[in-house]
Amino acid sequence: MASRVSSLENSAINLSVFREDARRELFGILDGLRDKERSNLSLVLDPELSGLVAQVLVEGAGVLKDHGIVQFKELTVDIGPGPPSGCDVMVFIVRPSVAAVHQVATTIKALAGKVKLRFHLYYAPKRTLACDEMLKKAGVMGSLVIGEFPMDLVPVEEDILSLELSDGFNDLFVHNDRSSLHTVAGSVNKLQSLFGLIPNVKYKGSMSQVVVESMALFQKKRQAEGHGVGSVEPEIDTLILLDRTVDLVSPLVTPFTYEGLLDEIIGITNGVVKVDAELVEDDSDKAKKQPAAAGLVPVNLNSTDALYAEVRDYHTERLGAHLQNKAREIRERCVN
Repeated sequence: MASRVSSLENSAINLSVFREDARRELFGILDGLRDKERSNLSLVLDPELSGLVAQVLVEGAGVLKDHGIVQFKELTVDIGPGPPSGCDVMVFIVRPSVAAVHQVATTIKALAGKVKLRFHLYYAPKRTLACDEMLKKAGVMGSLVIGEFPMDLVPVEEDILSLELSDGFNDLFVHNDRSSLHTVAGSVNKLQSLFGLIPNVKYKGSMSQVVVESMALFQKKRQAEGHGVGSVEPEIDTLILLDRTVDLVSPLVTPFTYEGLLDEIIGITNGVVKVDAELVEDDSDKAKKQPAAAGLVPVNLNSTDALYAEVRDYHTERLGAHLQNKAREIRERCVN
């Protein structure tokens, strides 16, 4: 079964610029390190970012080999033996979160005594003082070169840009950490720099108000520096910001659409579901009698798939009969 990221061809505005910008930033970081360190690289990616990076690397992770990556893995408690020979640099790209930074520190301590490595850490999208303090307390701050990977908004569908800040609500209301609000404000300012100043901005909720105020401060600073948004004709008419607390009920109701049911039962993350490999085995593999890969495999869900685009919003009561009709049509076409 073919599984592709969204083509973005039918987007109302050119969302592909966000994908291209993230690719340029990532490849720039990797190429710069490869040339500076004169070594191949081991890339360790925060699992919280893997889905977004997959949306950016439309050709697949194999393209990273062209930028010096000889080992690519996710950041987990299973540290492993370290990079292969000829690879002297390990690059971490993580969210600025407690869990990720703790695991980075643990990995560095475990590998430092076994192999000779140089470590680089990039936060996506922003570096934070709290994470720096954690690294200092862990005693690994001096072992790292730290930078930022400014990947914020990523298109996961032709009408959806997402930051995928899964811990944002928890950070705000449990830990009183407002850094996610500044990330949101920065991403909207980036949107305006590309598509013009949005003339109508409406918000509801105290957190949305913080975002609007942060956006305004940023614009004033840019104008004082002589930059501003310029005379770009706005392509977006209205921005509406809503606090999650405005409606805490909707996420809890039972979904009755096909897409909602998939998310409820399997879970959709970054526009992707993970299913048993045998469910998406290609006909060519079956013809060759090749066994399907074990475990779960990712499948992109977006409007590039014509059938999914048609049925994603169907009520579950209509879905079964509709799919039966579709199957009958396909069989008839194959016979004829």
